[in-house]
Amino acid sequence: MSEGNIVNKTYPGIKNAIILCLILLGLQIGVWLIFWLIAGIFGIDIDTESLLYEIGSLLINLLIFGFVIFIGYKKSHKKFDEVFVFNDVSPNLWIAITVFMCGFVILSSEVGNVIIYFLPMSEFFEKMFETTLDSKYIFISVLSVAIVPAFVEEMLFRGVILNGFKENYSHKKAIIVSSLLFGIVHVNPWQFVTASLLGIVSAWVCLKIKSLSISIYMHLFNNTAAVLAMKTRDIIPIKGFNAVSSEQAFQPLWFDILGIVFASIGIILFLGGIEESKNAESEL
Repeated sequence: MSEGNIVNKTYPGIKNAIILCLILLGLQIGVWLIFWLIAGIFGIDIDTESLLYEIGSLLINLLIFGFVIFIGYKKSHKKFDEVFVFNDVSPNLWIAITVFMCGFVILSSEVGNVIIYFLPMSEFFEKMFETTLDSKYIFISVLSVAIVPAFVEEMLFRGVILNGFKENYSHKKAIIVSSLLFGIVHVNPWQFVTASLLGIVSAWVCLKIKSLSISIYMHLFNNTAAVLAMKTRDIIPIKGFNAVSSEQAFQPLWFDILGIVFASIGIILFLGGIEESKNAESEL
């Protein structure tokens, strides 16, 4: 039977996943519209740089994602550990992924530069990215940009969505479609490509290792690196890497080569680690 004739037996299928993403975006837009509308009606002056506002924004985002994840989980009619799989990962694979991510962060940054070159970033989005990454409260930046998104976004896209896709479609289709949806929910062209690339890699790794812990770690590494790059731009300035800019600025060639080297070594180590795991299982 061809893939096109297969009836989805596991939630979610592609249509279900799109609905989940629309609910997510609808809630995010709706909640913030109501928030600013109420503030405008009652003449409340909102300080968007205050600690209270940033904590509130973080909690709202956490609750919205949590609600959508809960919907997806309940509709899957599976046990928690069947949807959110956290198997043990060997130390060698952790090392391999760490090395790979050092390279991926550099290369994805350059991909972002290419996108900005052909599609210059508006002043509004430039300011939004810089404000998000460069909060005066670094622990809030790390929480809101790295820790919380790493957990909730991976639980939704590599947990709920990929878990259903892999049982309804080929792994290739499951990886690509789930990653495209992951890119789309970022709702801007400058993040779409790099987010989709991260989604493709983390989804592939997640299916290979059968553990969400690795994809969460990759997401956490990627976003934490973005925060730290912004925070250290005055200490270790690297053209095209340390700051968001609407002007075309590519990274130094040596930096891109370094990214290729790290990513390549990480891939080699990862594939070697997978082979070792298979050999160890076959000997049991």
